[in-house]
Amino acid sequence: MGEEFITAQERRAFTRLTINAPVQVRQGESVWNLELIDLSLTGLAVTEPDELDADYANPFFFNLMLEPNSSLEFHARIVHMDPGHIGFDMGHLEEEQLAPLVKLLAARLDASVIKEELALLATLNS
Repeated sequence: MGEEFITAQERRAFTRLTINAPVQVRQGESVWNLELIDLSLTGLAVTEPDELDADYANPFFFNLMLEPNSSLEFHARIVHMDPGHIGFDMGHLEEEQLAPLVKLLAARLDASVIKEELALLATLNS
């Protein structure tokens, strides 16, 4: 996985969708079962755990449970922490990670929006 991460200004160019879903967040031996707040092609926000004893400089592993037999897995880094939620940047996603994310977002967004955002993402990742 690449180490390129999107800037705050670029991140705001992507539509955030409010999606309430369970998400398991792991780093090393630590595991937090949290709730997804919102999701875009470049990042996500989750509920803040009671305690977050973690290495903020290293990525976290996410397992977003979409349906009973479907999940989305990826790495992301903390970009901000606010009372009640934590924002993460996914950086560059490989095709096998991006495809199910696009499918999830496409079910909730207009096709032209997804097309524009994928084109923007391609330019940022090149």
